[in-house]
Amino acid sequence: MPINRLERFAHNLDWNLLRTFVVVVEEGSITRAANRLLLQQPAVSMALKRLEQSVGHRLIDRSPGRFELTEAGERLHALCHDIFSAIVRLPEAMVSSGEDVSGHITIHAVSHAMNPVWDRAIADFFRLHPRVTVGVTIETTTDVIRSVERGVATLGLSDGIIPDGLEKVPFCYERYALYCGRGHRLFGALDAKLEDLRGEPYVSFLADVLGGPHMGPVTAVRAVGSFGQQVRALAFNVEEVLRLVVANAGIGMLPAHLTGAALSAGELWQLPPYDDLPVTETFRITNPGSALNPAERAFLTHITDVPPWRWGEPHQ
Repeated sequence: MPINRLERFAHNLDWNLLRTFVVVVEEGSITRAANRLLLQQPAVSMALKRLEQSVGHRLIDRSPGRFELTEAGERLHALCHDIFSAIVRLPEAMVSSGEDVSGHITIHAVSHAMNPVWDRAIADFFRLHPRVTVGVTIETTTDVIRSVERGVATLGLSDGIIPDGLEKVPFCYERYALYCGRGHRLFGALDAKLEDLRGEPYVSFLADVLGGPHMGPVTAVRAVGSFGQQVRALAFNVEEVLRLVVANAGIGMLPAHLTGAALSAGELWQLPPYDDLPVTETFRITNPGSALNPAERAFLTHITDVPPWRWGEPHQ
């Protein structure tokens, strides 16, 4: 394609079509993408068709029962991530650097991703750089990863399966146990067995879904124990899962180090299995392709050597 034709293509392309395409891919559905974009479904379908006409390739195979990116769609989606990341970082990248570091850092995290060494490192950082500001957003596992991929977050704290394109460092390890509320038939039982739990209604984290993209040690215990197939309630943070288990909406897995108060108050009761409890790993994740402002660069350098914290084990 001659240079003048390439330039003409760039000038004529409606860049909003690229954003629509990214949302369609992320949602895996024209209908869900329309809801997220606050548009009518036909408008989103037409935008996708216009983009396919502009690039000269079919991007998504939407035959009956299928919704998959074509090879051209995969390539364009990767390029769109780079474009979007560069655009959202433009204001931050324009901040001039100097000895007196200033700027804004953005952390997106799953709920209760905690590490005392991390907390002390953050305190030291803001003492050294009083002009830096920070925003913290609590999200689901999928949304944290997506925010880092798109360059919206300086850094993410997330469990789950981290894509190869992101850098990850262990942040903390949590041991999970299974609990029921006071109104449950096994509350107070000292001789409960794993087979007693088969078919029990379950309270689940959004990331803890059988067969889902972030299946981990917690989900594996459910599969082995044959419980939790009936998910009665879903939540994305620890507080709401605990609240629902206490309310006897179902049994549920919770980080053992966060249940002490509810156990002491007689609101929770631990159920089997009691040995070989599943341990989940939360990572500190960053996007090596993001354009960073001086505050972000200084922050990532500052927390480089923060070690992971293992809950339930002694520390120095």
